[in-house]
Amino acid sequence: MSYAGSKGTTAGVKHVMLTYHYLDIGDIDGYASLTEQDMALNHPGAPPHRGRDAVLSAHAAQATLLRRHELDTVVADEGRVVVLGRVVHQAPGARRWAPHGVDFADVFTLSKHVLVRDCRRYYYAPPPGGDGVPPCGAAGQGS
Repeated sequence: MSYAGSKGTTAGVKHVMLTYHYLDIGDIDGYASLTEQDMALNHPGAPPHRGRDAVLSAHAAQATLLRRHELDTVVADEGRVVVLGRVVHQAPGARRWAPHGVDFADVFTLSKHVLVRDCRRYYYAPPPGGDGVPPCGAAGQGS
């Protein structure tokens, strides 16, 4: 794949960050402007969506101003952008966002035009059965 190097990476990161903004404000047309026609969307627990129209329909069906993305970390390199963050929800009529959310990692693949071609989401889930292993970086763990 031909890619525009660091300028392309910078533009790709901006495009990816805007996808979250557009989804959070319910602007599906704005989101569409940052995607390729053959885009794919893969989220756990949902069927894969192939093609811009299918992806837009999936996002429109879930559009709500009661959900937003809180982004924590962005890592990018030559055609890929990885975003770590949290999806938080607000109950209808509530004045505040819920303190609980779901941690996620999104892996975006960009086209040579620096548009989103693919997005695959991963959610954090504790290991089944609680195996007693402390999380990475926990106190008392070896280096």
